Amino acid sequence: MLNDPVEYNHAVEIAPKVWWVGHVMQNDPFQCHVYLIENGDESILIDPGSRLTWSGTRRKIREVVPLEKIKYIVCQHQDPDIAGAVEQIIEEVGSEGRYIVTHWRTATLLKHYDWKIEFYEVDENRWRLKAGNRRIEFVFTPYMHFAGNICTYDPETRILFSSDIFGAFTERFKLYADDAKLYFEQMKLFHTHYMPSKEIVNSGLDAIERKDIGMIAPQHGSIIPENLVSYLISRLRKLDVGIYLQFIGCKNVRRLTKANEIISKMFEQITFTSTTVYEKIGTIIMLINELFSLEKIVCFSSIEGKVVLFDSAINHPIDTELDEKELFLSIEQILSDDERVYRTDKIMDTHLHKNYLLFPFVTYNEQHSANGVCYFLFSDDEIIDEQDIEILKSFRKIFSIMLTKEIGYYKMQKERKELLNRTITDSLTRLYNRYYLEDIAPKEMSKAKRHGYPLSLVMLDLDDFKAINDTYGHDIGDAVLKDFARFLYRNLRENDFLFRYGGEEFIILMPFTTDVDSYNVIERIRKLLKKRSGIDSSVDKNIKYTFSAGIVQFNNENTVRELIKKSDLLLYKAKREGKNRSAM
Repeated sequence: MLNDPVEYNHAVEIAPKVWWVGHVMQNDPFQCHVYLIENGDESILIDPGSRLTWSGTRRKIREVVPLEKIKYIVCQHQDPDIAGAVEQIIEEVGSEGRYIVTHWRTATLLKHYDWKIEFYEVDENRWRLKAGNRRIEFVFTPYMHFAGNICTYDPETRILFSSDIFGAFTERFKLYADDAKLYFEQMKLFHTHYMPSKEIVNSGLDAIERKDIGMIAPQHGSIIPENLVSYLISRLRKLDVGIYLQFIGCKNVRRLTKANEIISKMFEQITFTSTTVYEKIGTIIMLINELFSLEKIVCFSSIEGKVVLFDSAINHPIDTELDEKELFLSIEQILSDDERVYRTDKIMDTHLHKNYLLFPFVTYNEQHSANGVCYFLFSDDEIIDEQDIEILKSFRKIFSIMLTKEIGYYKMQKERKELLNRTITDSLTRLYNRYYLEDIAPKEMSKAKRHGYPLSLVMLDLDDFKAINDTYGHDIGDAVLKDFARFLYRNLRENDFLFRYGGEEFIILMPFTTDVDSYNVIERIRKLLKKRSGIDSSVDKNIKYTFSAGIVQFNNENTVRELIKKSDLLLYKAKREGKNRSAM
């Protein structure tokens, strides 16, 4: 196939008796092709071009046939880049015996040029044209991009003259496409903003694919050989188009196409994965960084009366101390400012440690009720203009969906955690319960045995607790249990496990601790408790209480019950010896 620029100065035969007679405009990515079907006195000119290109096209046509041989002038739509040259043709060869071949919707507009030429409306002629011995067919592709848009099909050569469909913006003029992926990228720039919707595109492609296509000759871009046709159709079917519906104020087609592509990929990330947003946020930021210098994303959301922070730099949500009123004041402010960009080093009194350029926007839940604020934090030296803001605004819906999904996951995790806590914690003291002891103790015993470090178990029992219940009642007894639980929790180490074993009995599991070290810890706690003034009974003087403890070190016992039994025996030894003491 020819791609040598020298050849473009002459007519190029792209199939037997079918010629490219377009004119190459220098440094113009939007070239307009004209095609000629050589057919004696009934030759057919397809999309004749504009007044700017007619002189070059005229010269090439005359290399093949005299202008007078053109009987049919096909206008697949009415734009000036294909219909502008018709007047010059008529001025030179006249209109008598010639026809403008088009759809009635296009004819309704073209008649206003007052060319005084007869129209051959393809929809009134069974979508066919009989030109001598040659039969031409037409494919109706409405709204691609005009309501009366048609394509022309030559069964003899299997060429589809596709009008704007399959057109492309090409940086360098190339008559034939030879790289399917590269050409599709050039097609994307054209179709995303030129075609109105994916539904319309697929409807047109359905009609096109009913023809046996051996080549596609579009009005713009490059001629597509048969081996690329299938790939380009399948990719075009999946392309998101109609981007001006999303980006009203932006004219940069390349930037809009890239933004549209990013939005599609972001939807894939959040829609077709079961992972949390946090697991995808790095990919999402990387996608946005194809257009901007985004450093991180911060969102504040109202969840069941609390303000929760979602920060892309932290891999889990954080419950904040912020008041909901402050969040909703921010929502009101952002809506009144129409989501402008500004520079700051803090968000809602939260310091960011350096300056950022911020783009804030309001997020909404599934009922379209405002439920939070999201901030894009850009590098301080980033420049964002009004067209960029239009692109950023298109991300709002996606992040509302992302946040709704993440809030759902947050609530689910919170409910699971609460359920787990109810299962493994004592309802009165909020300490771990006996059930959790039986789950965690064997694991700690196994680890201690495997790695050879000491592990101790302490059983504690409040002294004379029955007397407290009998004297002051069970409410005061419960208050004593809760007070003792809090006291123990505050004075134990972070790696110790504290359980309420039952009634007034408590167990402490102490990894990395010998029985001697455990004894010292428990004695310190016991002496601290002794110094306290007790708890207020509300009916008498403060109630003081004490405890006794039995301490045992793990020595390859087979079960936790064996370890507990040994500590229990030591506990009762301490009781027999006078209470308020420890035994080991």
